[in-house]
Amino acid sequence: MLSIDELIQKVGNIYILAIVVAKRAKQLNEGAVPLVELKEARSPLFVALEELSAGKISFDFVEE
Repeated sequence: MLSIDELIQKVGNIYILAIVVAKRAKQLNEGAVPLVELKEARSPLFVALEELSAGKISFDFVEE
């Protein structure tokens, strides 16, 4: 997994990172299937970070 600093660089800033990972962790808590293979059970937050690190999730900005 990438370090937190590398993940921040990947998404742009720490606030975007927090929002993207939190939303994906919520989806996982609600029953979404993980997009990465893990050797042991991990928290939804850790899974979301792993997915982002692996490039399995993306995000778009939507203007309101």
